[in-house]
Amino acid sequence: MPNEDLRIPQHVAIIVDGNRRWARQRLMPASVGHKAGFERLQEITRYAVGDCGVKVLSLYVFSTENFSRDAKEVGYLMDLFANNFRTIAEEMNERGCQVLFSGRREGLQQRVLDAMDYMMDLTKDNKKGIVNFCLNYGSRAELTDAVRAIADEVQKGTLTPEQIDEKTIESHLYRDLPPVDLMIRTSGEERLSNFLLWQCAYAEFYFTPVLFPDFNKQCFDKALEEYNHRDRRMGGNTKK
Repeated sequence: MPNEDLRIPQHVAIIVDGNRRWARQRLMPASVGHKAGFERLQEITRYAVGDCGVKVLSLYVFSTENFSRDAKEVGYLMDLFANNFRTIAEEMNERGCQVLFSGRREGLQQRVLDAMDYMMDLTKDNKKGIVNFCLNYGSRAELTDAVRAIADEVQKGTLTPEQIDEKTIESHLYRDLPPVDLMIRTSGEERLSNFLLWQCAYAEFYFTPVLFPDFNKQCFDKALEEYNHRDRRMGGNTKK
């Protein structure tokens, strides 16, 4: 458990990265790394939302660009999602947490969509926290879809260009969630990779060389401790 005096970020986002490298280091197929990463993801989800008090946890589990990977690997990941989402849903429901999905439904297999819909329907009335799975997600795609929806409203005459502001754009994103406070990326890479670009405008970034299957509770605590050392000015004067 983190120190009780720590300031807990309201919205934490994690770029889940390093599963394949973890497997390669052990001379194992990528599927073993993805399975280990998914098990770790379940543990961190329980810990962050259930124990630490994070209100929103967004998890980048599959990007739109990931479809360019080997078809066998993509198929395994779809199996992993379809076979495990229901278990996660039941556990999150017991904890009173809501499960959401952000991303394009087009291109996903029906069994994955069915599992996603089951999770969202089962947990839709829960209020203790939110777990937001970003699947077939890309921030540029999200912003493109938002602009298209806004343009359609302007064309229909239900919205004028003068009425468009930041809140208009935010209301047309995939999910109406608070801004990201802390963005964590595992595996040593230091880039956003097209993840929550709008939502991360004032986020604090935490990069760690730890590969995601090894990113345990102590690693998460370390990220929270680092967050508490940051001076979040949000464009204003220093608070220190």
